[in-house]
Amino acid sequence: FHCHGCGAEFVLPPEVMSATCAYCNSPHVVKLDETRELIEPEGIIPHAFSQHRAAELLVAWVENHKFQPQDKVEIPRGLYVPVWTFDIGGGIDYSGDVVEQERQFGQPVNSLRHVADRYAVSVDDLPVPASRKLARSLESLLPTYRLEALQAYDARYLADWMAEVYDVPMADASLEARSRAYQRYKSIMAADLAPITNLRLSSANLAVESFKLVLLPLWTTTLRYDGQDYPLLINGQTSAVQGHVPHGETRKLLGWLEDLLGIEDQ
Repeated sequence: FHCHGCGAEFVLPPEVMSATCAYCNSPHVVKLDETRELIEPEGIIPHAFSQHRAAELLVAWVENHKFQPQDKVEIPRGLYVPVWTFDIGGGIDYSGDVVEQERQFGQPVNSLRHVADRYAVSVDDLPVPASRKLARSLESLLPTYRLEALQAYDARYLADWMAEVYDVPMADASLEARSRAYQRYKSIMAADLAPITNLRLSSANLAVESFKLVLLPLWTTTLRYDGQDYPLLINGQTSAVQGHVPHGETRKLLGWLEDLLGIEDQ
């Protein structure tokens, strides 16, 4: 299913002939055009709660941030988003100098000793968004998923949900994962190897050992303010919320919250 409103692509359950985009809420009739090969997901984290619960989380977030959207807010829509995960191994080669003190003719003298070694690297399930849609917001939400809860993928999980199709190639994502692992270990090594000066690092022996495509549960909607759309994402596993309040803009909440859920103030 290709959305002509925002360009997103989704996998739908069999025999579904119409769909509403989970991102832009535009309705479409499904057309069977071309076919192409896709890597099948290896893992999935099932959705853990209903749309009503997602709406409650939206309301709580808006109340907490005292933010008043200027247009109608759609109830969050649920979907599965694709994410690449990578296991990074190998090591980072380093070299540098260590200052050593010795005594010559009874006086302390500093000398430099050159050192070179490899720092072992081990990173499991480093996640990288597999879709460019909302990638920046999703990056901030990814650490809130518990990836140890991944289950083996079964297409029956998609019976009531859309699943977005990945548009970030695995090769591109693997380069990003390798770069992130390198940056993470650079700070670790700077602390662990503090006595070494003139530290030089090489990532030539840093390797992607394995990868998999997984589907993570997500609820999404948009808050509009001053003509700008601000995405709000809800982790469908842990209920964590990722949103953005325009800089310097905090507003008192009005009655649209009650209209959103059809409930009265408690």
